[in-house]
Amino acid sequence: QRLRWKVELIETLEDRMSLEAIPLPRKVNLSAVEDFEYRKVRVTGRFRHDQELLLGPRTRGDGQPGYFIITPFERENGSKILVRRGWVPRDKREQSTRLAGLTEGEVTVEGLLRSGEQKASSFVPENVPSKNQWYSLDLVEMAKLSDAQPVVVEMLLDTPAHLIKYELIDKDIPVGRSPVVELRNHHKEYIVT
Repeated sequence: QRLRWKVELIETLEDRMSLEAIPLPRKVNLSAVEDFEYRKVRVTGRFRHDQELLLGPRTRGDGQPGYFIITPFERENGSKILVRRGWVPRDKREQSTRLAGLTEGEVTVEGLLRSGEQKASSFVPENVPSKNQWYSLDLVEMAKLSDAQPVVVEMLLDTPAHLIKYELIDKDIPVGRSPVVELRNHHKEYIVT
């Protein structure tokens, strides 16, 4: 029964992800965010790199350590949201090492609306906002710090996997999220054991 629920949830999220992007409302109804989880949205504004937040350390699929870059995004209407721009290797943590990836001026961003993430485990250290040390994605605290709405849009990866190193990492550009639903589904493992 739980397996069926999980499979149906994944199918629902994949269906949402396959829909065309919609404009994100000026004021996001926080009680409705879960209903739009994994929905593609489009927003126009400018990145506030001076308020950048680093989430990590986190590894990519190849085990390389690095950080997710979360940047407040000031919209044309004056409201702010958070944009999870992507992952950078540990040696690109400092902005001065990835100047090419600091997009300036007005841009339109398309990504997945997300309601956050659960803390991975009790072994994950507590966040230290005063030092910009974020080990878990705490949207409420991050939004408070940057005067943004507590929602995050995850930028999508539009570069083929075999070109990520050459097109993004080597050019100091954060690696966005793969356009797939990522939920842990251990039910097959449980059946075997």
